Amino acid sequence: MNDLCKGQLIYHLYPRYVCRKKNNMNLVQYVNHNQLKPADAIVLRKKFMGMVDHYAIYLGKNRLGTPEFVANFTKGVGVIPDDEIKDQMQKYIPQKIERFEGSTFERKSAIERASSRLGENAYGFFSNNCEHFKNWVHYGKQISEQVDKAGTVMTIGGTTMLVGGLLASNKKTRNWGAGILVAGVILKCLAERKEVKEN
Repeated sequence: MNDLCKGQLIYHLYPRYVCRKKNNMNLVQYVNHNQLKPADAIVLRKKFMGMVDHYAIYLGKNRLGTPEFVANFTKGVGVIPDDEIKDQMQKYIPQKIERFEGSTFERKSAIERASSRLGENAYGFFSNNCEHFKNWVHYGKQISEQVDKAGTVMTIGGTTMLVGGLLASNKKTRNWGAGILVAGVILKCLAERKEVKEN
């Protein structure tokens, strides 16, 4: 048990969590150590003051035995180059692994879904981000819980300000509340995208 890092012990108790990458652990060791399977997703967060989760889908190993990941980042949907994923693992801390929970056939279909969108360049921070892509690969549904939660907070905050402004006859507070409420509703609408038609 001495050679297990705390994260690996947590993995055995709670399989959704990930053993954080040790400085001397290369990418192949990381994948093997955390027993990644194709279609599993790594959840990454920036090391300092990171508040947004980033998602990368593990595709498996290529012919050279190098692990390949796909994601929908600002450049669009693509296989993340080996040097870039290593760089990402230095900038971001792996928070957990979201295991694909389907059958072998469903796992293959998930990988086909991910591959079918390679080269797509329609990234949107709120409307088509890496979480939308991850959930579409896993569940066939494009939704971002992070965007939805932000929309909920803004909707509640905006409603509170709007009502408070109306009760206090404060035009400025009322207008700010209305604006925040509308922005929250828009975010809630952007959190779930229409289904992408599969080939």
